[in-house]
Amino acid sequence: MQRVARLSLLVVLTLSLVLTGCATVKQLSKTPARALKIQDYVYYHNVSITYDGNHYFTINGGNTDYCRINEYSKNGKFLKSYDLGIDGRTIFFNPNDGELYAKVYGDEIYMLDLEGNGTMPKLGHIFDEDNSSPGISPNGKFFYELSDGEITVFDAKTGKAQKSFRIDKYHDEHAYNLSVAASQKHLFVWGGEDKIIAYDLNGKYVSAITLSRSGYPFSLSYCNDMLWISNDADASTEGGYGYWYGYRLYQ
Repeated sequence: MQRVARLSLLVVLTLSLVLTGCATVKQLSKTPARALKIQDYVYYHNVSITYDGNHYFTINGGNTDYCRINEYSKNGKFLKSYDLGIDGRTIFFNPNDGELYAKVYGDEIYMLDLEGNGTMPKLGHIFDEDNSSPGISPNGKFFYELSDGEITVFDAKTGKAQKSFRIDKYHDEHAYNLSVAASQKHLFVWGGEDKIIAYDLNGKYVSAITLSRSGYPFSLSYCNDMLWISNDADASTEGGYGYWYGYRLYQ
């Protein structure tokens, strides 16, 4: 009887562990709810957002003479702005060295020195498109660039291309077809003005996602376990407010 009881207990524990393991598997939501909204004052356009573990940083694009990088608390409260004189397309935080970087209009990556109000060229002549808005893997090891339906994977340390692959589904309109974001398991591209297509890291189609609103094409970003899009200020030299919307995709 004791042996039977022990076996029964073992079966119960095994089933419990299996069910617990299944419960922790996160799936992509096809209609994710918005988790956070940040009001972002910029000149020209709200193009990218990143998170360093404590603060959010946004960058604008459109003109080197009107650069604006904004810093926010983890709750989206404005803290400070910086002008580094660059025309941004994507801002990155790299956890490997704790530094902020930006891909500018052109094919270069710059390291950002916010306190010193300066930049340092880090990687040059690596991207195919001047206007592209690449993504970075959350571990900081790879850049991803989308151009004409082809995603190229670059080593983030050396800038060398590692591989490339074509994707079938994406929104083939200007700027929408140049933006990509990356999570630990997926790559995200625009499927329409309010739709996102998810692929695995090798370019295999996974799912279509519908957002609660449309977004500015260059703004597609992923940080702090959220996919982000912006409602663009389109503010020119006068400046104006745009808005960032963060969506938790995994459930």
